[in-house]
Amino acid sequence: MRRFKIKQVDAFTDRAFTGNPAAVLPYADGLTDDQMQAIAREMNLSETAYIFKAQDGVHDMEIRWMTPVVEVSACGHGTIAAFHALDEEGLFGLDKKEPVRHFKVKTKGGTLPVEINRETGRTMISFGMPIPKFEEYLGMRFELCNALGISAELIDKRLPVWISELGYVFIPFVDRESLLSMKPNFEDLRHLSHRTKIVGYCAFTTETAHSASAAHARFFAPQLGINEDPVTGTALGPLACYLYLNKELQGEGNICASLEQGYEMHRGGRVWVEMAVGNHTLNDVKISGYAITVLTGEIFV
Repeated sequence: MRRFKIKQVDAFTDRAFTGNPAAVLPYADGLTDDQMQAIAREMNLSETAYIFKAQDGVHDMEIRWMTPVVEVSACGHGTIAAFHALDEEGLFGLDKKEPVRHFKVKTKGGTLPVEINRETGRTMISFGMPIPKFEEYLGMRFELCNALGISAELIDKRLPVWISELGYVFIPFVDRESLLSMKPNFEDLRHLSHRTKIVGYCAFTTETAHSASAAHARFFAPQLGINEDPVTGTALGPLACYLYLNKELQGEGNICASLEQGYEMHRGGRVWVEMAVGNHTLNDVKISGYAITVLTGEIFV
């Protein structure tokens, strides 16, 4: 049997046992797909990240992410956790501790630009994401409400229900109390996802726990093996764009928004989203966060 170093990292937080935990294997070369899926099942976290040396001469490295049941093409907290682990290990030139480093990462979803910034004395990890595209959710509203375990009156009529090209549906709630008390039926959500193009459900409100936050969110993806995710970068980035497009965030140039998630799971975390806006058009989106390691060990394969 071979030994592989493994870390458990809490992402989108700087406090242990909060934020979103991910397992990271910083030296994953030699693992097969079946072995990676087995490790992800064993770790039983929303995602496990695997880091490989790039073989194409174009990228600095390759990262793959697996839930306990399936491989995914993008993972926000898994990216933050992976680079936090690489920084601790001093891999891919990170032993030099330069104030700012940029990387091109090969992923199933394409090339992912990542930045590590230490200029403030704290290590902030950022990654770019494509400009999200939305359309109105045309599915039966009562089915969605039933699966979420809510009445239609709890949906904020001021804002639309949209679905992104990733299959994330964004559902605005009237207040945080309604969001907090929601008890989804995960089996119903799973069945709804199988019958539609919905991959994940991002329920949110603009009433927040922290005055500096633009939104408070919860995220569910039962068909991916994730009933509820503590802090979801790939949902909160598009959510910030949704808020801008619906005039809940305003301005030109660089607009920075903080979004919160995970409080209902006692794993509160925060995501910073920076949007470059010109002529009322989104031109660039960047997601940032902190991380902290809570466990280091070896796994035998």
